[in-house]
Amino acid sequence: MDNITSQPAHLRLAIAPGVSSSQLSALLALQRAEEPEVSIAFFEVAGDELLDGLREGRYDVGVSLQGSSDPAIQTRPLWIEHMAVAMPLRFPLLDQAALTVADLQDYPIFRWRAETCSLLDHRLLSHPPADQQNLQYVTSFEMMALWVSAGYGVGLSAQSRIKRAHGWGISMRALDDGPYEIVTHLHRPQGQANSVSERFESRALHVAQAQGA
Repeated sequence: MDNITSQPAHLRLAIAPGVSSSQLSALLALQRAEEPEVSIAFFEVAGDELLDGLREGRYDVGVSLQGSSDPAIQTRPLWIEHMAVAMPLRFPLLDQAALTVADLQDYPIFRWRAETCSLLDHRLLSHPPADQQNLQYVTSFEMMALWVSAGYGVGLSAQSRIKRAHGWGISMRALDDGPYEIVTHLHRPQGQANSVSERFESRALHVAQAQGA
């Protein structure tokens, strides 16, 4: 049995782009409140690099939107985010309560690749904008919000992010031909007993359950 006071405890946490910041913030706050003696080293890495780092022992835990069927990696789904449409406060489609991907095909669409949603990406390819050049990929949600708030088109992103950007001059409409979901996963090396990682996973599941309650 581990004695967490016998030696400095630490957690090497890898985080991939696109993970919802509100739930992750709640998880890290809970971790700090319950185990302040555990130091956390953060690594911001792409999904593939995250999984490689877990296999090679460079990270203890990873959080990403990427699932994994690798038997060397234990993967648990945590929380789910629904995708929605971000649009300027003055826009022709604002009178509609919900939209489909097909409704957007006449407008420039901005998409942040890090918010991985295979069904949405497949649907976008099935119903491309009238001008294929109008499907534009951006490097961050902030860049997407910049173009949308300035009136250059619409964006597709997680509902929680769009809601928080309302003060930037952005409105939100639901996508009702989905469900278009992004799922945050927690990854740990399989079969390696690490009490700090196990407790972190337990807290992550607690935050996920609280969201779904």
